[in-house]
Amino acid sequence: MSISSGSLKPSLLAVATSALILTGCGGDGSSNDDDGETGKVSMSVTDAPVNSALGVYVQFSGVVLIKDDETQEELTFDEPKQINLLDYQAGNSVELFTDFEVEAGEYSQIRLMVDTEGNNDTYISFADGSFELEIPSGEQTGLKLVSGFTVTADESVSFMLDFDLRKAITVTGTGDYKLRPTIRLIDLADYGAITGTLSSELCNSEDTKAVYVYEGEVTEPDDLGTDGEPVATASVDAELSYTASYLTPGDYTVAVTCQAELDDPEVDDEEFGQGEGFSFVSAVVTIETDGTVTVDANP
Repeated sequence: MSISSGSLKPSLLAVATSALILTGCGGDGSSNDDDGETGKVSMSVTDAPVNSALGVYVQFSGVVLIKDDETQEELTFDEPKQINLLDYQAGNSVELFTDFEVEAGEYSQIRLMVDTEGNNDTYISFADGSFELEIPSGEQTGLKLVSGFTVTADESVSFMLDFDLRKAITVTGTGDYKLRPTIRLIDLADYGAITGTLSSELCNSEDTKAVYVYEGEVTEPDDLGTDGEPVATASVDAELSYTASYLTPGDYTVAVTCQAELDDPEVDDEEFGQGEGFSFVSAVVTIETDGTVTVDANP
């Protein structure tokens, strides 16, 4: 294992965004009862890919931000925005909305309103066909992310919504595909990344390789279907390189599996977990704000 560090330059792919309509709603019929103080919120989207998929398309129709006191700020897009999440990997991202004025205060939940009408609005595509993605309770509540954040009066905050599709995409016994809300919220004022290269001796060329990133020091990494699952995952490209982006500052452990296709995110697989399914485990590394740490995986 080799480890080095450097500076991180955010790589946000700006795109033309649809105009949004901002409406407020709450239990008392007013969303601006805090002396009229407001701040601005921006959010972008990135993802970690899923095995074998050619595209994962999600059509967003709006966003609801919910405060601690349960009042809501609703952002409705003039036109739905369909995003292929696989276009935005390894630190690349796309804006979902930007600079929208909301009531200042503490927020506890984000609801991403997603269209699932069954007409190629939200779906996953493979070489042999496409399948609609179902979202549990999606029509009523959308994709729910319970994660607190603060909007300060007269200031702007920007966040990244990181979809980890390796955890999010599941298949039922009847062959239906589901999209679970396995999303991380990252403050774009405070994050770093881990990057590196795998030795060609670590896995066979035909293996499905993936990098798992765990918070803190981990000596026996666990699979996706457990409480000890990784905080983030990354795919390995044809050059055996990987990048795990948008990690909050702190200590992390990197592990490599050559059997990623066997790790079911809904199953606690004892044979895969507890280090059995992994070919490499790093020493603990520390990420600082705007920093990139390099962790190369060698036998």
